[in-house]
Amino acid sequence: MKKITVFILLLAAFQNIFSIEAKKSNITLENKYLKVDGKIPVFFNNGKYIGDSSSRARGSFTALLEMIKMESKRNHSEGQFKDGSKYILNSDFKKIKNNSKIESYLLKTFYYTGGAHGMMLEEGYNFKDGKEIFLEDLFKENINYRGLIKQKVEEQIIKYGGDLYYSDIDIPDEGYSFYFKEDSLVILFNPYTLASYEAGVVTFEIPISEIWAFMKI
Repeated sequence: MKKITVFILLLAAFQNIFSIEAKKSNITLENKYLKVDGKIPVFFNNGKYIGDSSSRARGSFTALLEMIKMESKRNHSEGQFKDGSKYILNSDFKKIKNNSKIESYLLKTFYYTGGAHGMMLEEGYNFKDGKEIFLEDLFKENINYRGLIKQKVEEQIIKYGGDLYYSDIDIPDEGYSFYFKEDSLVILFNPYTLASYEAGVVTFEIPISEIWAFMKI
């Protein structure tokens, strides 16, 4: 009994070595033409700062912020804000529950720059053994994983798409953002990539069981 208890404790300690923690870094700003409330993930592995992943998350948000700051100031001077409305930029993130060895986080960003509606963007961050991983890290070396994912996306569009997608749809074959959810690999496309704004962020859940033979996780 004691041996089993020790083994369980050692296993838990080993798993904790690679456990990812995402802390919030707040970026806030408000003036007469702009309101910003950014909650950006800062990733740590067992207390050690993961610089590349954290910098990429912050860099994407701050680049968008700088663009919106310039645009809002220019349009304010041109009289766009006569009704008192403001440009808006918000973001937040959450950990996605799944049954894989991958720890997945989803960063959501929303911005409004006038017009009928705002814009929603999503990006996945994925970690294994304390390091961020990308799609090429999931598949065996001789596998054309881009082609495989594109095929799976096309199959779902044909089966479930109907009139949702553009008639001349062109599925990208690279640059996929993803995360793991329950027993599936989720591939996501931001608005206007495959369909109109009304479709929102379009996701395709590919069961791991369908692609397991091609993977190395």
